[in-house]
Amino acid sequence: MNPSAANAPPGDKSRRGRFSALNHTNYRYYFFSQLLSLTGSWSQTTAMMWLSYQEGQQSIWPALIAAMQVLPGFFLGPWGGSLADRFPRRPLILVTQSLFLVQSMILFWGASAGFASPGFLIALAAVWGIINAIDLPARLSFLVELVGKEDLFNAVALNSLQFNLARLAGPAIGALLLHHWGPEACFLFNAATFPFFLLALLAMKLDPPVIPPAGVSANSWKDGWRFLFSRPDLVRVLWVAGFMALLGWPLLSLFPAYVEKSFTLGKEAYGTLLSCVGGGALLAALSLAWLGNKAPRARAQALGMLLAGFSLIWLSLCGSFSQAIPGALFFGAGMIFFFATSQGMMQLGAADAHRGFVLGIWSMLLCGAVPLGNFLAGPLADRVPMRWVLAGQGVGIWLVLLVFVALKRR
Repeated sequence: MNPSAANAPPGDKSRRGRFSALNHTNYRYYFFSQLLSLTGSWSQTTAMMWLSYQEGQQSIWPALIAAMQVLPGFFLGPWGGSLADRFPRRPLILVTQSLFLVQSMILFWGASAGFASPGFLIALAAVWGIINAIDLPARLSFLVELVGKEDLFNAVALNSLQFNLARLAGPAIGALLLHHWGPEACFLFNAATFPFFLLALLAMKLDPPVIPPAGVSANSWKDGWRFLFSRPDLVRVLWVAGFMALLGWPLLSLFPAYVEKSFTLGKEAYGTLLSCVGGGALLAALSLAWLGNKAPRARAQALGMLLAGFSLIWLSLCGSFSQAIPGALFFGAGMIFFFATSQGMMQLGAADAHRGFVLGIWSMLLCGAVPLGNFLAGPLADRVPMRWVLAGQGVGIWLVLLVFVALKRR
């Protein structure tokens, strides 16, 4: 029996829908310490993107930063997922989180010493991406050890809530630190958050890890692919999520140029829009966590695509910064309605023996689609009006929605 499951109220079905994962002591340790760590990470990302744009004065630099943070996951995601299936996840996460701490301290040193050129920032973003390719599938597959299967979908929704609380607070803190003390303060703040998460991991009481039987590791990739292709419902979620990431998430790297070219505003406006995306995402994640297992999953996915496409078109038409604020809010809500629901479906659909691998494929797909979208949208926004790029992304998402609805009706 999972010790965390033992800490939950037994047999209380009425409480399982709304924030039920927080009844598990281990998950509470995870939730609050990871919330702090992710807030620091968003503060660091805010500083890296703004600093790279200021140095180069082109949208390609923040686009490259965003791309290099996730591109390694495209190549290493399945390998990182297989590591999460073959080795105990807590020690694996302790190693990756310690490496993140080192990366943040190198960024702090570089910014303080005046070495933070776009090339330096891109290289450190790539280091972050390599570490994350192992860390992300390990952390995602770790959830089932903290809450068991019964509360797994609620834990995924709460993870999205946690991530978007950080998305709301991190850019706001980052903008404040940038304004008063410069980017090095953002990097130092991020580094200071990691010890809290490391201590929380060490404090958890978990069952001894299950060691895979001999021969499983050698065939894990083949067996993982065979399992995945035996589940067309999971494959459908994967390809739709890939298009959503390709067309939607590049908006974040376009924001520095968007606020400057459209409204002649600076870093405060940039931080505000990022925080608005986080606020909308937070509301969507809160709704999903509140509904728990009662959430209508296909409808939540469709609503997410509808809102995301509408928001991008809205942003392309805005004539003032105040009009852009609701667009950013609805964009965040739409993307999280879709992605939190889809990730929950992948978690619940994955077999225990292949959970890490399936989530590694999820990570690989998103880590390939996001940088591809950034590589397309960033240079395009330097050559054609920003509004055309945003409108094209919104229309593209609505086309994906039409295909999604058609497939669901078959």
